[in-house]
Amino acid sequence: MTKKVARQADVAREAGVSQSTVSQVLGGGGDLTRISPETQRRVISAARQLRYRPSAQQRRAVERRQAPLLLGVHTFEPIFPTSARDYYFAFLQGIEEQSGVEGCNLVLFTAARDEGGVRRIYRDDVNGLGQAAGSILLGHHAHMDDLARLAADGHPFVYVGRREVPGADIAYVGGDYRSTTGRILDDLVAMGHRTFAYLGEAVRHEPQADRWAGFSTALDRFGLPVPRPLYVAPDQLAAQWLDDALAAGTTAILVESVSLLVVLHAIAQLRNLSVPEDFSVVLLVDHTPGEAGPGPWASMRIPRHAMGSRAVRLLTTLLTDPAGDYDRQILLPCTYALDATVSPPA
Repeated sequence: MTKKVARQADVAREAGVSQSTVSQVLGGGGDLTRISPETQRRVISAARQLRYRPSAQQRRAVERRQAPLLLGVHTFEPIFPTSARDYYFAFLQGIEEQSGVEGCNLVLFTAARDEGGVRRIYRDDVNGLGQAAGSILLGHHAHMDDLARLAADGHPFVYVGRREVPGADIAYVGGDYRSTTGRILDDLVAMGHRTFAYLGEAVRHEPQADRWAGFSTALDRFGLPVPRPLYVAPDQLAAQWLDDALAAGTTAILVESVSLLVVLHAIAQLRNLSVPEDFSVVLLVDHTPGEAGPGPWASMRIPRHAMGSRAVRLLTTLLTDPAGDYDRQILLPCTYALDATVSPPA
């Protein structure tokens, strides 16, 4: 009979640890990832006992990991976050912490902005991220030409947030905004709400489209009328829109951004309207206390720290096992809380 070849999963089972721990230890990264000496000894002992031998592909991956990988971080936004209150701070915190676990170094790329104020990756046909083995990209205003070119050039990267690039299947880690918005609608309908309004951002990307899709699909499922959404910049939101929505019987409004919510709240105060007594409001993004006026708001909670961490894990996998069979487009579940500014309709 042919003797069974030991796998990393067998070593993990014998040592009583996870397979990722086995991979780190046998790949020489145990010290870099702060795995205790005792755990490393157990893993090595189990590997010897089972006569584990890495595959040729695994050996090549180990050879590449002898020196810590240098991962790049690039944002299309004008500046990197400098405060814990910044929306992108939790993403970068997750990226930094997971890079330490993976034994990787980070470099922040801060290329000059173009005429539109967007940080570009390519300048004079040169890839500005080329110094890094692979890169984490994030930012609200992604430049699709740069993403398509990176994919065509074969530079390994992971985008934080779902992005669909024509002609390329890029790797990303995003939030499952569509399903979460649908669950929010389930709860609102269960409370008795039947007429809704939707206030969205003027600039539409995949995350905004996912929220609207979750909203409209849920209303279709219940057989309720789907309102015409208003996609507008905050400084163009008129009080007449709220007047018309309430006159049409709206009892709940879903809002895509904090800046739109601030203006909506100011309009409501000018009209002597109270939330949630006169209408309920749900913010489809998380926010820091005090950012959108006094008190908390019913809102979606985005796993920003987890998204940054998972993006690093996916990138290091792309670098060490580029042909492996694993998901390269990942959506993490979001949570939400409705108790602050939502109540059953009068």
